[in-house]
Amino acid sequence: MIIINLLPQSYRKQKVSSIQQFHRSPLAFMVGGVVLGLALVLAAWWQLNQMQLSKLTSHLQQVAPQKEQLDALKASVQALRNQDAVFQRVSRERKRWANILNILSDTLPDNVWFTDLSLDQQGLVVQGSAIAQGGEEMVRIGRFVQELKKSPEFAVMIRDIQIESIKTVQDKDVEIVEFTLTCKLAAGPSPS
Repeated sequence: MIIINLLPQSYRKQKVSSIQQFHRSPLAFMVGGVVLGLALVLAAWWQLNQMQLSKLTSHLQQVAPQKEQLDALKASVQALRNQDAVFQRVSRERKRWANILNILSDTLPDNVWFTDLSLDQQGLVVQGSAIAQGGEEMVRIGRFVQELKKSPEFAVMIRDIQIESIKTVQDKDVEIVEFTLTCKLAAGPSPS
């Protein structure tokens, strides 16, 4: 069949390509449906993730106090382990520590006394007091430290002795000088 078109060129139907006609084809509806379905699936997945995140956040807020308690408990356990290590060392070296305490007692000058002895990972902390006698108490405390430094038995366990603080306090009508000594532990002497 032959078709003759007598219409002028401007009135004739333009030939439309298949790409321009795509929006009218069933394939276009399928592609649109797939895109819409994919968007719905992604929106549902995002909503599920948001709900799960919300649930996990509320659960985290509920367990936060328990976590803080657990962290505090872990810190306490670590502190106890550190103390246990010190006590184990003291226990292994008890003869030496008995000797150290004896040296501390024997070298203590008159009118000077201990108020506290403590031991930790860093060393021995000695706190004491002396009756103030016009500056003589400072000389006695200094001499006490020098005697400890001279002692070879003391040097086996303690490597350094420092006067950390000295202060004067009034106790009723008596002036007292309080002092703190820190004695660093020597690195792991073998027990005798």
